[in-house]
Amino acid sequence: DYLRGLPDEILSTTVNLNSYTDSRTLQAIIENNIEKRTGHSYGPAGNKRIVFYIDDFNMPFVDKYETQAPLELLRQLVDYRSMFDRDRLDERKQVVDVQYMASMNPTAGSFNISARLQRHFTVIACFPPDAENIARIYGSILRHHLLPFDSAIQALEGSLVQATIDMFHTLRASPAFLPSAKKFHYIFSLRDLSFIFQGVLQSKAAMYTQVSGGTTKFVRLWMHEASRVIRDRLVDGADAKAFDEILAKTAKKFFPDEKPDALLQTPNVMTSFVSESGGNDRVMSPTQTQEKKEERSQGTERRNAWKLRGWVYLPIRDMDQLKQVLDEKLEEYSQAYVEMPLVLFDDAMEHVARVCRIIDQPGGNALLVGVGGSGKQSLSRLAAFISKMEMFQIVVNQHYDRTAFKTDLQELLNKAAVRPGTPHAFLLTDQQIVDEGFLVFINDLLASGNIPELFTREELDTVLSSLRKQAKAANVADTREGLTQFFTDKLRRNLHVILCHSPVGEALRVRARKFPAIVSGTVMDQFHSWPRDALVHVALRFIRDLDLPSVELHSALAEHMASVHLSVDPANQRFYEVERRHNYTTPKSFLELIDFYKSFLVGKRLDIDKNIERLRRGLGTLEETRVKVEGLREDLREKMVKVDEQKAAVDLLIEQVAKASAVAEEESRIANEENERANEAAEEASSIQKKADEELSEALPAMERAREAVKCLTKPAIQELKALGKPPAECMEVTKAVLIMRGELKNTDWKASQKMMNDPGKFLDQVRAFDAENMTQETVALIEPIISQPFFNFEVMKGKSLAAAYLANWVVNIVAYNNIYRKVKPLMDAFAQATESRQKAEAALAVVQERVKELNERLAKLNAKMQDADEEKGRVLAEAEECQLKLDLAERLVNGLADENTRWTASVDQLENSKVTVIGDAMLASAFVSYVGAFTSPFRVSLIEVQLQRNKTS
Repeated sequence: DYLRGLPDEILSTTVNLNSYTDSRTLQAIIENNIEKRTGHSYGPAGNKRIVFYIDDFNMPFVDKYETQAPLELLRQLVDYRSMFDRDRLDERKQVVDVQYMASMNPTAGSFNISARLQRHFTVIACFPPDAENIARIYGSILRHHLLPFDSAIQALEGSLVQATIDMFHTLRASPAFLPSAKKFHYIFSLRDLSFIFQGVLQSKAAMYTQVSGGTTKFVRLWMHEASRVIRDRLVDGADAKAFDEILAKTAKKFFPDEKPDALLQTPNVMTSFVSESGGNDRVMSPTQTQEKKEERSQGTERRNAWKLRGWVYLPIRDMDQLKQVLDEKLEEYSQAYVEMPLVLFDDAMEHVARVCRIIDQPGGNALLVGVGGSGKQSLSRLAAFISKMEMFQIVVNQHYDRTAFKTDLQELLNKAAVRPGTPHAFLLTDQQIVDEGFLVFINDLLASGNIPELFTREELDTVLSSLRKQAKAANVADTREGLTQFFTDKLRRNLHVILCHSPVGEALRVRARKFPAIVSGTVMDQFHSWPRDALVHVALRFIRDLDLPSVELHSALAEHMASVHLSVDPANQRFYEVERRHNYTTPKSFLELIDFYKSFLVGKRLDIDKNIERLRRGLGTLEETRVKVEGLREDLREKMVKVDEQKAAVDLLIEQVAKASAVAEEESRIANEENERANEAAEEASSIQKKADEELSEALPAMERAREAVKCLTKPAIQELKALGKPPAECMEVTKAVLIMRGELKNTDWKASQKMMNDPGKFLDQVRAFDAENMTQETVALIEPIISQPFFNFEVMKGKSLAAAYLANWVVNIVAYNNIYRKVKPLMDAFAQATESRQKAEAALAVVQERVKELNERLAKLNAKMQDADEEKGRVLAEAEECQLKLDLAERLVNGLADENTRWTASVDQLENSKVTVIGDAMLASAFVSYVGAFTSPFRVSLIEVQLQRNKTS
């Protein structure tokens, strides 16, 4: 405040050191606040002066040479007023118009700094103010705040201040509240007093009237704030109980007019999100949820307006009222984002109220300390949603490093202060701190509300330029220093860090020593072990979907799970005393117990159902087999009747086939004899035909020549011959011979010849159709003397008449053919007779063969029928044999499994009963797997015995 009140020509910047701060980081911070003037001279802008206030001066790491690098750089700057450029070591920067102030941390870091540096400072020891000054400071603040209140409330001012101071002196004097390795954060300072009165100052006069019991409500507000600041950081129930006693005694001492029962009434929970009428009256629809989400994006002003509409810091009536409101908020959250399976038992609801109280205040940051699974992250998300803040969380993977974390922080600061400039909650867990360097940035953010080394000078200029319009609207000077302070103030309003850390091990204590702002810049909320009612509520929430015989069993099972979980803590203590080994039982262990029990119970029930189904299937098979045996017996009887019928039918067919075979054989014999006779006749006819063909072949050429001679005859030639009035004697001899061949034995003169040729066409047809084979011997005898004459040939006659020549040639060849044919005629007759005999034999053979064929076909049908009957008999016989075999096997199976039927029936009954007993058996097994594994054998036996006894009583 002093530095901010300096004249405008003097600037100031706060620098927070920690154990990871090195000389490069400090130089970068200094260079970001100065600029080049002339030559090698550097100083603050505008020829002003700047004062660097360096907090936690003694925190940097002491190296092996017993030096602290940042302080040595600072000593160089003070001694020589210069430093070297990190990129160009040949350039030396002269730093002017710079002064330094510093303060040391009395509880951490090196308690001695370099004397060469310390000699340049005026050392001032700052003692804490005494009780009188503290009372004067906080009394004046509270008195001014209470001016609008009733006089009765104003009268409480002195008592409230004195009660707070007295409570702090009592805490500091109590051995239970002294710092230790486990209670390293038990350091109570004026900062804690400020936090208490900061909460008291949230009260509104209209809510604390005398009519409504204002004084009692106001004292309870003070007690609530004292509990939130002091009690919430205590590590165990014993210390919390001791503090409650101190607070109760202090309240009775300084507020004797108030009734103790009214002051100490529980619950004493204050919230800014539960209205006087009871909070949300209904669950919001998705559209309203979107509107609320948009409302959250309007920034801090909208959030303040939201409070001014009646949502002020008020006590709740009871836990049911708080649960109703939080259930509605949780439903809104599930509609706006994703469903969160959160069980809101009393402790969880109080933690939500505590986190809301912290992050609702400007610069409010929370340190939530609790083992895994205690609900830190889930409750923080719900609290941020209630406070209308966007949740920001980094995503860590194997490649995530300090550079990536720095990038995410730049994005976060831009969202909170620039675009869109809305309230954000930054949730960071100890599991996400994969590099201790992350805490360098977090320490600066918690200590000053800003991270000086996060942006380069150029990047910061861009950010400040984006804020220029907003700063102008807020009447902030348009200077780098004014914009920087505006940026920092806006971050303190809009950005709230929620650190989640486990108390297990030394990590938190070591980090708090190296990075003091982790404790000093936050309000701590210890997540203690879940009480029994919380465990029961959580168990009921997750096992309510289990199919159990009764609703009461759900409650009994939840109570039992809580008892199992709580019973392990004493065993852990004994285990550490005996074995000197730690075993931690956390809420996560309880959730794992529930999950494992549910999956194990479902699996065992499935196994039981499968076994029951398998046995019932076996029993059903046995019953089916018994029924089938009876059916097989009946089938066998029917099949044996069919076998006998088929045997009789086959025997009858065999007899019929034998008779038919005998008839067929006799007919075949006759057919063979007829076949032999036919073959002999055929051979005889063939021989005769062959001989006749040989002799007839001599006549055929003559017949062919005769035909050729006729073919050469033409009507003109005939007419020419006919026209001869007095033909040559040779020609007349030729016509005479033709007339004789035609049967004209008496009148053979030329006139008869001309008459014969009167119709040349008809004459030629008669010549061509002349039957040479049937000429009589008498005709031949009359012709032969004529044709034996020397001129009676074609060569001689063609000189007389061509037609006569052809006719002569025809007559000669016809006679020649007839002579030969008469010789062959007996052979041809014999051939005809032989052919007739052969045809008769073949006809008789065909008749016999047809008869044999019919007999054979009948025999074949009988054989096929007999074969089919025989096959049917074989099939029926095989079926009978198969049926007999199945019957034998089935009877052996039924008889052999008669005892199994009884045993399987009993097993099914036993398995049905185990559906009930498996509920407890699965609980015992799940408890063993979830809790007993880390213990040695004696502890395991003891825990199992306790568990068995608890199962019996449950």
